[in-house]
Amino acid sequence: MKMNFTVGMGRNLQAHEVANHARVAEECGFSALTWVDQPNLSRDVTASLTIAAVSTRRIRIGQGVTDPFTYHPSVIANATATLDELSGGRAFLGIGAGGRFGKVMKPRPTREIKEAIKFLRGYMAGEEVEWKGAKMHSEWNRRSIPIYLAVDGPKLCRLAGQIADGAIFLGLHPEMARWRVELIHQGAEEAGRDPSEIDIWARTMIYVSDTKEEARREVTSYPAMYIKMHHFFNRDVPEIQDLRRRLERAEPGMVEELMSDSARAAEAYDDYYHEHIDAPHAKLVTQRMIDFYHLTGPADETIQKIEELGKIGVNTISTVLFTIINKKGMMRRISEEIMPAFRN
Repeated sequence: MKMNFTVGMGRNLQAHEVANHARVAEECGFSALTWVDQPNLSRDVTASLTIAAVSTRRIRIGQGVTDPFTYHPSVIANATATLDELSGGRAFLGIGAGGRFGKVMKPRPTREIKEAIKFLRGYMAGEEVEWKGAKMHSEWNRRSIPIYLAVDGPKLCRLAGQIADGAIFLGLHPEMARWRVELIHQGAEEAGRDPSEIDIWARTMIYVSDTKEEARREVTSYPAMYIKMHHFFNRDVPEIQDLRRRLERAEPGMVEELMSDSARAAEAYDDYYHEHIDAPHAKLVTQRMIDFYHLTGPADETIQKIEELGKIGVNTISTVLFTIINKKGMMRRISEEIMPAFRN
């Protein structure tokens, strides 16, 4: 089975570490590198991707992810097009709905994301586009740059299928992954697109170790979805209620347990410890929560789970390094012990 692997960086790497880590990612065979965009917590995304671009030759680079509400979308488009020119056509744009930091930035409605993606795609291609009543175009860029949309609920999943080149989601339980892939494919079919053309990324943290317990400390602080599961599963949306039924059939009692554990972890959450090792909420994260989002433990078990995701329709496994201590060492272990099983 063929599977692509990408790697996400940025939460606590210093600027002078970017080049070396980017080169290791390329040497290890990762097809793409993303950099997190969290102005309150991490080094600047565009500066960091610029360093990665000039330090590598083959690996694709993109935001993981930014949003068109913190920045004017023309600024994002121009920065991405510049990175694309600098890297020799290796850039892509990773975009999301916002809401990255506590109560300061709330996620925006799907219709606004759709408008932003249409603007970004047209602007990067040199077309005249409109944003909030103002018409504009790029005077210099004419290249179509791939756009990847971070998805969570059913509306964004369908939107990714309708207008994005790729979709990025969290949650590796087979029923959750299958549910999202189906919605993404539905969106593609509704738009008259071939669903197989959508590059679907399952974002996770791969931690290769002899036991799951060895991985625990370094994976319990990511992702923030640990503290949002009780809200997600409580949404009165038909598709999410369908997902709950699927998960309940697969593992009776799991959803209620996840929701209860999520609510407890949320009480201890501190915005400034987001994706930070030994965060206050980490001690309340259970093994079931970890297994819902991550691939930890022996390599053969991880390979088996990735194979299952591939059969569901996932094209790319996107691991992140945020709270991993030996980041270069883990990239090498993944390259040597996991990736060779998915080269054909």
